[in-house]
Amino acid sequence: MANVVFKICKLFQETYIAKAQENPLIKSKFEEFKRTKMDNPMQPFGAKDYPLGNNAPLGQSVPKLRHSGLNSDISIFYTVSGANPTVIHLYGLFSHDDSGTGQPANIKKQKSLGSKLSNQSFQ
Repeated sequence: MANVVFKICKLFQETYIAKAQENPLIKSKFEEFKRTKMDNPMQPFGAKDYPLGNNAPLGQSVPKLRHSGLNSDISIFYTVSGANPTVIHLYGLFSHDDSGTGQPANIKKQKSLGSKLSNQSFQ
């Protein structure tokens, strides 16, 4: 098992509570996400675990920002850095509408969320 540390911010706490209340299965999917990343932080969690583009507003706001689908609409946004320990910063849980990544994309929402993400402090 890899040496992995998870760090959270206030935004993560707020969005996790809200999304878990809306959809109780999110809690078990999040625990599954953590177990997967603890075994191997670079292993994708499902088919929809990948970096957000560096040319997109979210990727520009937080370099190396990744997201992974916990269900068909809700994704966890995070970054991975370092080794021994590997640190995973958890930014929040967002729907496609929350993040502006739905169809059609909402660049204004992406820029707003990107600004919010880049100003988070982790513990």
